[in-house]
Amino acid sequence: MIRLRRARPALPLLAAIVVLLPALPAAPLDAQEEGWEPVTWERLLEPRDGDWMSYRRTYDVKGYSPLDGIHRDNVADLRLVWAYSMRDNSRWVPGPVVANGLMYVSEGSGRVVALEVATGDVAWIHERTFPEDIQRSQAYPRHRGVALLEDVVYWGTADSHLVALDARTGEMRWERETGNFRTGQGHSHPPLVADGKIILGFTGGDRTARGNVSAYETETGELLWRVFTVPARGEPGSESWAQSALPPLGGATWHTISYDPELGLIYVGTGQPVPWASTLRGRGDALFTNSILALDIGTGEMRWHFQVIPEDNWDMDTPYESMLLDLVEDGETRRVLVHTNKTGWGVILDRVTGEFIRAFRTAYDNLISGWTDEGRPVFNPEQIPAPEDVDSGKVFEVCPHYHGARNMNSPSYSPVTGLYYVGINNSCMDVVFGYEEFAPGERYVGMRATPKRVPGLDYLGEFVAFDPSTGERAWTFRPEDDTAMTAAALATGGGVVFGGTANREFFALDAESGDLLWETRLNGDISGAPVTFEVEGRQYVAVGAGGRIAQTTSYSPLTGTNVPQGTGVIWVFALP
Repeated sequence: MIRLRRARPALPLLAAIVVLLPALPAAPLDAQEEGWEPVTWERLLEPRDGDWMSYRRTYDVKGYSPLDGIHRDNVADLRLVWAYSMRDNSRWVPGPVVANGLMYVSEGSGRVVALEVATGDVAWIHERTFPEDIQRSQAYPRHRGVALLEDVVYWGTADSHLVALDARTGEMRWERETGNFRTGQGHSHPPLVADGKIILGFTGGDRTARGNVSAYETETGELLWRVFTVPARGEPGSESWAQSALPPLGGATWHTISYDPELGLIYVGTGQPVPWASTLRGRGDALFTNSILALDIGTGEMRWHFQVIPEDNWDMDTPYESMLLDLVEDGETRRVLVHTNKTGWGVILDRVTGEFIRAFRTAYDNLISGWTDEGRPVFNPEQIPAPEDVDSGKVFEVCPHYHGARNMNSPSYSPVTGLYYVGINNSCMDVVFGYEEFAPGERYVGMRATPKRVPGLDYLGEFVAFDPSTGERAWTFRPEDDTAMTAAALATGGGVVFGGTANREFFALDAESGDLLWETRLNGDISGAPVTFEVEGRQYVAVGAGGRIAQTTSYSPLTGTNVPQGTGVIWVFALP
């Protein structure tokens, strides 16, 4: 069933006003000191209904809230409560977290901001001074969120440090160097805090960093274990890399990590190999890039791996989250993970063993024609470059574009409807392969790509509800202005699912039917992850907009969408 957007309901003038609040100097708040309720491990494990204290709220990264005060019958009455203008406006994908009435938002330019939810006032701002050559880090100037535990905010920085801040005052308690940002390494995503550990991945896969994921002790930041995602020469998996002058590089781990506390496993997605194209690095699967890794949270030991895209040539990296669900398969409940990515496909695996269960198509593609019983993609041979294609001018029309059928716009799952929601984009790219000189710390890709529309397809962005038990679409919502989907999805106990577009539209749909219930136009592309939470008995919905993210800048020219040059803004809504 496909639902087209109806005309936008009339909203009060207030809903279109950006409230710019002054940045106040950091200062402790007596009320917060006296009334602070620690963010305990137990509460992170089993959040209260009104909590949103980690990036996707729960360790299974469902992006779902059971709150139902805002529901399908009253969501049209949502009104702006306050907004705050941030400093970032490039690749800003905020995922706010909330505790004790404070909302914490991070910025790639080097700030963490704490805002009082009830008023929009600034509680404190912590600002970091970066080195002059911070541009060497691929994490600069982008950031997506922080993590909370007890009374501490944990922040991974672009200059490869783990920083612990007092959640009440913003004062720094300690910091630990985690890597070398001059190789491209850095942190742009929030850590996972679990089992007494802070687990943190790295960017750098578009440069020449060697991917890894590391665990640190929560009290001191002491390194507990580190696992590299590509092997050194002679290590298991290195035989899947060509015998070139370069060691295996890439496999960055820069997106959300999920966690199954009963199994004691974390699930980490890895990025593409370096260089991107096999025409420069040589043939071979290039393990453990473009893979899902199941790691023992206590030791970092790899229990299993599943490579989604072997022998990548097109930057179809798969570092995205693996959502953890329990589905009935052949009459029995099975612990699975659902992973969607750039390729226009999703895979469902047994999360205990890594066994491939099935794949399902999410968007248009001409790259993968099917999957083997073992879960290996069958590539279209016409899309695989040969050495003689380098610098030949030959153009490969590859679908989708490397900014993906989906990107960092995370999905959501509702246990009420049993549906998996995600915004996807249908696109292609014209690719040419060329020779490049290797330079440590610099981009090393071997290909150039130009985005284009899918030939013969009259729509680009879609917001889709999938039945994960079958992979079939339950319904599809397509905006009439054909614009790209940019926001993460948020499903709630009120029967509402939120999303957003490059054309500034923040919308709410009926989670069962896909009917449009409410929308409002904000300052820029809806670039962040919508969240909902409760403070002093009132339910709020918040989202970041104006981040000018990858899907916006690549796909907006294809749809005639104007992309504002302004700043990122945090918007907070509630019922009157």
